[in-house]
Amino acid sequence: APDGRHHILWVEDGWIWHTWRVADGWAEPQRLFMGHQISLDVDAEGTLHLAFAHEFGGRHQIYYTRYVEPMWALPYEISRTPGVSHRPHLRVGASGLVYVVWEDDTPGFPAVYHAYNPDGHWINAPVPGVRGWRPVLAVGAESLHLVWENTLPTGEGDDVYHAQMGGSGWSLAENISDSPTADSALPRVALAPNEDVHVVWQERVGNRSAIGYAYGRYASWRKPLALTVGGHPQEPGIAIARQGHIHVVWVDGPVLAYRGRSAAEETAWDAPQAVDRVEEGEGGPAFPSLWVDDEGNTHLLWVRREGDEHVLCYRYRETPMQSTQYMPFVSVP
Repeated sequence: APDGRHHILWVEDGWIWHTWRVADGWAEPQRLFMGHQISLDVDAEGTLHLAFAHEFGGRHQIYYTRYVEPMWALPYEISRTPGVSHRPHLRVGASGLVYVVWEDDTPGFPAVYHAYNPDGHWINAPVPGVRGWRPVLAVGAESLHLVWENTLPTGEGDDVYHAQMGGSGWSLAENISDSPTADSALPRVALAPNEDVHVVWQERVGNRSAIGYAYGRYASWRKPLALTVGGHPQEPGIAIARQGHIHVVWVDGPVLAYRGRSAAEETAWDAPQAVDRVEEGEGGPAFPSLWVDDEGNTHLLWVRREGDEHVLCYRYRETPMQSTQYMPFVSVP
């Protein structure tokens, strides 16, 4: 948050929990509401905004709430559709508007719905022409970027797509992963300071898998790149610092891996490194969540499976030091 406080939310036994960083560790966790599939963001004023899925009486709906210290508001249903609504993703724009997308089968097929709250009142509608699932958002200064996955016409798997909303409405869908013989899934998106859109996803061809990556803008995307070689990488995450440094994490069996790149486009990616490692056969990491604060420090949260136990783990990495070179000047009298 702008005041420097770190907040963590998670789901345990059907309940949403909240804690935050204090001087000597973490505050006593607070149990909030029944729900799952949480998505969290914070605005410039320090208000936390939360979207989550909840099922009651056979109805699967998306709810929204916000935290203004010291209390959470009562959740408000924002989907209000007769179908199954799940997998919400929430982001706050620079203007303070809150945007939420989710997957909804109300039209009779998996569609992506979009909601936002001008003047404090929620408006929602399906995104025109978009079919698919696992939608995620990135909010720019003047545009909203939607990334999702959908089945290929060949029926051999899914591909990852992008569309954006500007002043004139939604653009047509663009195929980012563009891999007709592979299954591209679990996309994650982040926006760079220059407004380039960066996307990672899980790519699978037969029994081989990789973490795919591409970046660009509407109608101008770079060719996809594989960030991994070998192994069985999955569950990618991406975050970009205000200074432009790119951070990517993923799970590879018993290892939680990380790879980064500086802001300059011509620079190479750093070598992959292990953030966490569990002994073979004893569990492993899962559900990594990545964030970067205003100073460029990287914060990483994940679940660690240890036999029958599941524990929540947190680490942070300070911003890489920026080196400065000075040219010597010699004066001869």
